[in-house]
Amino acid sequence: MTATENIDGRPGNVTSRKATITRGGWLLPLRQRLATPVEPFSLAAFRILFGSVMCYAMVRFLARGWVKMLYLDPVFHFPWVPFIQPWPGIWMYVHVVVLAICALGITLGLFYRISAALFCVGFTYLEFLDRTAYLNHYYLAGLLSFLLIWMPANCQWSLDVWLRPELLRQTVPLWTILLLRFQLIVVYLFAGLAKLNTDWLFAAEPLRIWLMASSDLPLIGPCLAEPWAAFFSSWFGVAHDLLVPVLLLFARTRPWAYLAAILFHLTTAILFPIGMFPWIMLASTTIFFSPGWPRALLDRLNHSRPRSENSKSEQIATQSSNTISTFALALIAIYCFFQVLVPLRSWLYPQQGAWDVRGFNFAWRVMLVEKTGYAEFFAVSPLTGDRKEIPLSDYITPRQQMMMAQDPFQIRALAQFLGHEYPGYEIHVDAFATLNGRPSQRIVRDDVNLASSKISNWIVPLAHDPN
Repeated sequence: MTATENIDGRPGNVTSRKATITRGGWLLPLRQRLATPVEPFSLAAFRILFGSVMCYAMVRFLARGWVKMLYLDPVFHFPWVPFIQPWPGIWMYVHVVVLAICALGITLGLFYRISAALFCVGFTYLEFLDRTAYLNHYYLAGLLSFLLIWMPANCQWSLDVWLRPELLRQTVPLWTILLLRFQLIVVYLFAGLAKLNTDWLFAAEPLRIWLMASSDLPLIGPCLAEPWAAFFSSWFGVAHDLLVPVLLLFARTRPWAYLAAILFHLTTAILFPIGMFPWIMLASTTIFFSPGWPRALLDRLNHSRPRSENSKSEQIATQSSNTISTFALALIAIYCFFQVLVPLRSWLYPQQGAWDVRGFNFAWRVMLVEKTGYAEFFAVSPLTGDRKEIPLSDYITPRQQMMMAQDPFQIRALAQFLGHEYPGYEIHVDAFATLNGRPSQRIVRDDVNLASSKISNWIVPLAHDPN
């Protein structure tokens, strides 16, 4: 009988292996591979870094007065789900404080599962309150916090282990690492694919506009005003997004790929006001390094002798897990399927998506648009044709006005709200927008009642090529 080796390193034989596969079905090798035990230290480091960044983000949210500006000042919000409304008064502040505490709980590994679950639900609620506040990186933060709920990221370097030593584990299943890597690969690749368009590649827009706005910076400012700088940055951005996730998968190229990611994200953090996105990506991308990299780094800093690979293998083999269940595999597959399917919907609208935002959100279309708009709303009498301008400042904030005027669906949502405020009137809108240096043009028709639920062809298509 020919000797072979099982997934956990123990000797076996071909006959028993075939019998096991027959009993477990054709999915058994995949289930065994995903259950392969690996060191837990990179997962623990991911938990600490992600929790720290999100805790800072929530404190920053409070310190900059965004709770009042985004959720308390407006009379009307643009919720993703109609029945969702902000907490009244001080309770919105309490909500964000609780999120900061939960993020700290994730960082410290204290009541980790509860902290991750509460943060995920509470943060998702915060993001669903107003479409004008949508940000790609906050959507990513919600997804990553959701994944952490199901992962034993507190099995090392956590207060939970200190309080309950039985939680200590020397291994975690490989699927925990692979799923986080998959999520980040999806972000990088779809962001890169979205940049394969004429505006980005052949007009260097919107980077040309943004770099010109930074031309007053010392030393590098004059260079940023040169046309070549915008084209170089555009093509480097495509190469970064498409190549870095691939190069991060291989040990030889991983340090150089991460160095390129550091250079890219630090540059974007300096030049562009994109908030926490660079820091979330830099913290999260560490998951591509080997599962034991934090322990190896600590050993070097402490001048300790690194553990031999044999001792690591023996320790991992003693705590191996045979397979994950078919049910767990199905859940992972469903999650991965939707993470690919949702961004793919944006390709149904390749020319107009950046203009009318169909398929644009939740699709990792990052840094693709410089869009400004202006909208005036009018209450029009269907009997006399008389019209009066509606003061938007009575209902939404200046920031909401700016964001709403770029999005025809938000324009219509506000029109439908105002239809209830002005019963017996039609709501007509004069709205103009410009995209990536193009001339300004109408974004919605001004001759239709946008408060009506029975209208069609109310969005004006994009008409002009880049200027």
